[in-house]
Amino acid sequence: MFQGYYDLVSNMITQNRNMNIISNNISNVSTPGYKKDRLMQSTFREELIYRYDRDGKTPVGTVSRINTADERVTDYEKGGLRESASALNVALAGNGFFAIQTEDNGVVYTRDGSFNLDDQRYLVLQGVGRVLGAGGQPIQLPTDRIGIDQQGNITSEDGFQRYGSLQIVDFADYAQLTKITGDVFRTAAAPQAATDPQVRQRMVESSNVSMAEEMTQMISGQRSLQSAAQILKIYDQLEGKLVVLGSVT
Repeated sequence: MFQGYYDLVSNMITQNRNMNIISNNISNVSTPGYKKDRLMQSTFREELIYRYDRDGKTPVGTVSRINTADERVTDYEKGGLRESASALNVALAGNGFFAIQTEDNGVVYTRDGSFNLDDQRYLVLQGVGRVLGAGGQPIQLPTDRIGIDQQGNITSEDGFQRYGSLQIVDFADYAQLTKITGDVFRTAAAPQAATDPQVRQRMVESSNVSMAEEMTQMISGQRSLQSAAQILKIYDQLEGKLVVLGSVT
């Protein structure tokens, strides 16, 4: 019976963590460039099961007793592209990330291209930092009436003046990225130039969260929690009866 307590409580803790991740995904369903997370679960304490009969005991297999959270992983699947009225907004139809210079001089990476101009006319991702150009310097623009081609080159609206180009990088292994917020990542790994970024002006990448999928996961997690809580209640009632019987005898 006490083993059952361990099994049920560990499952409830794991499901609670899973529900927190699902809730965070749902809350970021409208965040541009957001990449959803998933909780990878595992089991431990495997035990060998035997069948007992008149011929003795025969091993029939193993069972894993306790369910636990293994790791939180990010799904880097691309989100859909939606149109934007701003000429400063861009999206990546191919692989890669935009490079952003933060205030503490660290460089972070994102697929959120909902850019604006600050009071010094630097191209910025609001609340994060200044967008870096191909030379590693922040991009400063004389106007917001610009054109951006598929390689990330920035020109005047008529195409006669060139203002620079976006720094678009990629990584050989996305497992090296650490999520800071839903759409911003940091890494100690050296980036490489993205091979085919396919920049789209006046578009923004949507979150890759599917509301229907997250709600299904949420309902499944809630049912698992409720079931575990009900069984724990039954265990508690049985233990109470055993205590009473023990005191009577």
